[in-house]
Amino acid sequence: MAGRAYVAKDEHAFRRMGRELAEGSVPSFVLLFGREQFLVKWALDAIASKYIPPELAAVDFVRLDAAETDAATVISHCETLPMGGGAKLVALDSEGLLSGEGGRIAERFGEDALMGYMGSVPPGCILAMTARAADKRKRLYKAAVKAGGVYEFSALDPGDLRAFVEKRLRNEGKKARPSVIREFIDMTGYFDRDSEYSLYSVENDIKKLAAYCDGDEIGSADVAAVMSSGLSQNVFALSDAVGRGDSGEAFRLLGELMASGESVYKLLGLLFSQFDLMLSLRELMDSGMTMGEIAARMDVNEYRLKIAAGQAGRFSRDRLRAVLRRACEADRNIKEGILKDGMALEMFLSAALE
Repeated sequence: MAGRAYVAKDEHAFRRMGRELAEGSVPSFVLLFGREQFLVKWALDAIASKYIPPELAAVDFVRLDAAETDAATVISHCETLPMGGGAKLVALDSEGLLSGEGGRIAERFGEDALMGYMGSVPPGCILAMTARAADKRKRLYKAAVKAGGVYEFSALDPGDLRAFVEKRLRNEGKKARPSVIREFIDMTGYFDRDSEYSLYSVENDIKKLAAYCDGDEIGSADVAAVMSSGLSQNVFALSDAVGRGDSGEAFRLLGELMASGESVYKLLGLLFSQFDLMLSLRELMDSGMTMGEIAARMDVNEYRLKIAAGQAGRFSRDRLRAVLRRACEADRNIKEGILKDGMALEMFLSAALE
């Protein structure tokens, strides 16, 4: 354990944490948060494994929730010596303190006392705050930055995600060629803008692949079979059916999407995003740009770009603009209570098929 640690520019939080764990230089105060809650949990468990003997984890690894405790209790746990020769880890679920809507919880909890304590956690203890997200405008977050132990676990880069997939495949007793791994990653949509697909989702889909594949090596056909039932895949299939003018298939797919339990706003958002991508592609293709030039210019994963490019040729730019207007109308009609969710989606699809 140590005070402020050096952080290389643009160093991902999990690499920083891994380095500090190897060096034994994890700060006495840490804030672990971000999109990748898989890595938040990994970091917390790794800190416990590094500093607490397994036989003492039940007493020296303390878990608290800010919604159910206060700063005085947290500080009291930190000031209590560990039972053995290792360290003590006090993990505080701080969601209510760090969110933009946590005012009442923060006031009851006594965040001023916690802010004053962050820089004086005693040797032999690590205080770890965790959260899904953090409002960086809050005083508590700024105090955590000043204390020097903030780790924001954002999305992995392509190389690190590939390594993550390879490791999880090995854990399942499977392997796959690099081209198949790339295909799997592209189909997940992990790198799509505003994607909600996380490392937990990656791990779950790898387990599905391992269960589906009888042999030791996962192939392209296995990936296609397992991944083709996802929400994004149904959206791709629906937009393709619209392009072909296949109303029967289009309405069948819409029914499946509506029965999936997803929010109607998320469904409309996905459909709007797909047709908007097709319009952008169509405009760029009509301007004479090659697919290589388009891929370099657009921030879209390769798999989604290939699908959209194949579908865009079935639509004129005017028709794509009309579909997007209809999607906006459907969204407005739902929000203003003019039409119920299902009716608004069905009317949108009917208009898109005209």
